[in-house]
Amino acid sequence: MKYQAVLFDLDGTLLDTAKDIMGACNHTLEKYGYKALSEDLLRTKVTAGMREMLKLGVPQDKWDEAGIETFMRDEFSNYYSEHIADKTVPFEGIEELVTALENNGIKTGVITNKYLKHAMRVLDNFEFCKLFDLVLGCDSLTHSKPHPEPILKALEMLKVNAQETIYIGDHLNDITAANAAHVDSAIAMWGYGMNECKDVNLWGATYKTFNVKELSKLILS
Repeated sequence: MKYQAVLFDLDGTLLDTAKDIMGACNHTLEKYGYKALSEDLLRTKVTAGMREMLKLGVPQDKWDEAGIETFMRDEFSNYYSEHIADKTVPFEGIEELVTALENNGIKTGVITNKYLKHAMRVLDNFEFCKLFDLVLGCDSLTHSKPHPEPILKALEMLKVNAQETIYIGDHLNDITAANAAHVDSAIAMWGYGMNECKDVNLWGATYKTFNVKELSKLILS
């Protein structure tokens, strides 16, 4: 097979985590006196992180005083940690794909811009996620995506070459990191990133895959 290592983004690629992330955001906004936001609006920033989501609900002239960088962020993080898999599910076909990669001796890993403690907490809810050879979060190294450092570190840890590795993600940051690390990349078109970063044709990905079945055929055929 062409690939000896397959690396995945987490949110919007492996797991459909959006509802739990959005729930934590609205809980935090309401606790501090702001209105809950619609799912459509929140989905435009669900991949951008806690701060950017909270800013959607706080008037810009109050960003500095609202506690977005301190107590609101902490409340979001704590609530999300406690409700991290209430509604989260794997995307259809992901469990079968990861199992097939394991059965074919292909190394796997997760590289996410989630904090590592949150990544591990959500992954631990799904038995197939125990098959991953490594998990790296935004705080695992000096730099996070779109910097290539996490992917380069994964190559080192897995002892594989860039030419035999592919990274799958749903966001421009994923593809930018993959390109900078000189690994192949595939856009997970079922994810959230297209709500934030328009025109995937300009991202520079090696492949676009519209469902996990298509991705599986690409990797395993």
